Amino acid sequence: MNMILSFGPKTIRTSTCAAAALIACSLPQDAVAQDYPEDDIIFIVPYNPGGSSDILAREYTQLLSEKLGVNVVVQNVSGGSGTIGTVELFGAEPDGYTIGYGHNSPLAIQPHRNADLPYSGIDDFTPIGGIGAQAGTVSVNSASDYQTFADLVAAAEAAPETISIAVGSAGNVKDMQLQQVEKAAGVEFNIVPSSGGGSEAVASVLGRIVDAVSVNASSVAGQIASGDLRPIAIFAKSPRDEVAGFEVINSDDYPGLVILQDTSGIIAPAGLPDEVLTVLSDAHQEIMQDEGFLESLEESVYIIDPADPETYKAQLMEDYENFGAILGQ
Repeated sequence: MNMILSFGPKTIRTSTCAAAALIACSLPQDAVAQDYPEDDIIFIVPYNPGGSSDILAREYTQLLSEKLGVNVVVQNVSGGSGTIGTVELFGAEPDGYTIGYGHNSPLAIQPHRNADLPYSGIDDFTPIGGIGAQAGTVSVNSASDYQTFADLVAAAEAAPETISIAVGSAGNVKDMQLQQVEKAAGVEFNIVPSSGGGSEAVASVLGRIVDAVSVNASSVAGQIASGDLRPIAIFAKSPRDEVAGFEVINSDDYPGLVILQDTSGIIAPAGLPDEVLTVLSDAHQEIMQDEGFLESLEESVYIIDPADPETYKAQLMEDYENFGAILGQ
């Protein structure tokens, strides 16, 4: 179907689709944003399917879909300690139809480690809101001779680099936490990154390929409940970070030990229109008050923090500075 557009003395014959696009381009950005959302939203998760981040994202997106009245489709784009999916989000159009899961590993650690990334930190994204933080843990196979974290440290002291501890990926928060323990305790572990993420790291300790695994508490909750794994340590900043069954490890045990935590939230590409950000951040705050979602976060041992966009941005900027200091940058 063709239609005729008149602009002053000139008449242009064009297709209906082209005309619609032309009209949309001629409208102010806020006028277009007022109709948001009108189509499906892609939600990028920079980690593997089935992991704790993916499970959280799928529950979040289901609630977001209900709030906005459109489909919100999860796309797992894993690899590079979360950077591959984060790069894809960075390059998306800032129209609100591609958003994603933000994590301080790709946003605050990896920019210090990888100069080839096209983004340098949270300033290259639009923060929508925070979700919270998770403390790192260490668990061993239930058949292991190591009963406590001090046993692991003593063995590493006696034979450097022989105690293998799996982590979800190289350079993630758990990797850096273990490096902080090495520094404070004066030992050397054999830290083993897993190409398949946290679930692969857990599988490696279940198969006794490694001596221990360091992941979030939620990632080993089932295996601990079944008796296949034994919890031995949690790196806790405060009593609210503690989890039953895990021995708290902090600077009281190893003077100078810096406690690190995973933090997560929701982000979009830089340049998101203010009106679209308002829609998404308002929906985010509603989700962060949903009783079922809060129960899921508590079951996943989250330290819940429903930060607004500016507060979440400030948290990530602080993480960026802190990790940079640790990495000597």
